[in-house]
Amino acid sequence: MELVKEQSSVKKDIEQQDNKQIDYDKISTSEDFKQLLLNKKKFIISYTIFYLVYSLALPFLALFTNILNVQVIGDITLAWIYGISIIFMSFGVCSVYVKKSAEFDEKVKQIIVKEGL
Repeated sequence: MELVKEQSSVKKDIEQQDNKQIDYDKISTSEDFKQLLLNKKKFIISYTIFYLVYSLALPFLALFTNILNVQVIGDITLAWIYGISIIFMSFGVCSVYVKKSAEFDEKVKQIIVKEGL
């Protein structure tokens, strides 16, 4: 709940800044902004690759190997465990994304303040 409040306060701050003239060219050429974009790109690409590999490994393993047929407890196989783990992995990726986006929002706020806007 706190992240939502923080994000809404960042949004309000930016909206207040929108009433002033924002020099987007000045911001886009600053080193802090370029570093922010690089960090965002690294984060998004790495988590996207991880999510795709983890998610697509289940059908690949099910179709081309027999490793998921191993029974772990009674009739429960590794396929069931892996399939259910995708749900928890999705929640994990989502929670990391929410925290990281709050950090990126804070960086944006700092850049706007630093540039004197």
